[in-house]
Amino acid sequence: MVWDPPKKSVNVTRMIIYSFIPILAIYAGWRIQKFWVLLGIGLGIGIGLGIIAGLLFPDPYNEIIAIAVSIPISVLVVRHYARKYNEKIASESQSGTS
Repeated sequence: MVWDPPKKSVNVTRMIIYSFIPILAIYAGWRIQKFWVLLGIGLGIGIGLGIIAGLLFPDPYNEIIAIAVSIPISVLVVRHYARKYNEKIASESQSGTS
């Protein structure tokens, strides 16, 4: 399909950097073929932390806390799935050449 990303390995560091920037995080999710998973995790963490922090802390601090927690989690998730994607591509290329 036209919308599928190319079947080649990704630079994990680049995908981690992309996860810090919202528009590029969408690209990173698409590139490692985990867009919907990352979107669900991001929305779940964002909404969940927003509600909990909103109940516990005053207005400017709840948003700071939610962002401070959600960014490292998204970075870890993108790093995990980017490595898994590279392993999958490597195993497919090994089985394809053998």
